[in-house]
Amino acid sequence: MTRSQQSSDFGGELLSATVRRLVLDRIIRGHYPPGERIVEFKLAKELGVSQSPVREGLRELAAVGIVTIHPRRGARVRMPSSKELADVSLVRSEIDALAARLAADLVTDEALAELQAQIDEMLSRLEAQDFPGVTEADVRFHQLIVQASANHALERTFDQLAPFARTFITLTLPNVDVRGIVLEHLPILEALRDRDGDRAADAARTHQLHVSELLQLHYPQVADEGFSSGALPGVGRTT
Repeated sequence: MTRSQQSSDFGGELLSATVRRLVLDRIIRGHYPPGERIVEFKLAKELGVSQSPVREGLRELAAVGIVTIHPRRGARVRMPSSKELADVSLVRSEIDALAARLAADLVTDEALAELQAQIDEMLSRLEAQDFPGVTEADVRFHQLIVQASANHALERTFDQLAPFARTFITLTLPNVDVRGIVLEHLPILEALRDRDGDRAADAARTHQLHVSELLQLHYPQVADEGFSSGALPGVGRTT
């Protein structure tokens, strides 16, 4: 990619935010596996930017637990424990429940249609074994509900937790049949269509608790088998 191409890609967005988004996408897609070192000056040279926005973007990812930064050794992709991920899902269960309860009275018909589209996208991506695509649509589904709640504190908390969970849940999906988990989005949507806040909250909470259970059951063997060698089964580098 040329410098001019990178410059046009970065237009209209803070450079550090673009770096953060790019590195996160690469981690999700296996280009940077757990344990991989991300070299600031190499990434800056590749993107045609100074090291400052790269450093800031990596710090933002470190703040949400996706990479670790060590003095004089730079940044590495983290491998969190299954408990860390399950804890995030537990917190998400209450955040998502509250968001669904609040959104039930406020959600628009346009947002409901978009929620259905995201479920359809999840199922389509699952059929294609595109697991990053599944989690991308999943995050968008829940983000739409949080936005519909019109609660900015919920939005900020969701935005902080979602990248961490999305990154490492993606590594678990190839090893698990998650069609049932994906279909759990339907009762949430149906309750929102009925403007039933209590039912929507219960469905959202139950869904995230099931995600927590999935991680506790299946994520540990993925981590144990893969981290010592710096890669995960089924997760290779992309070009």
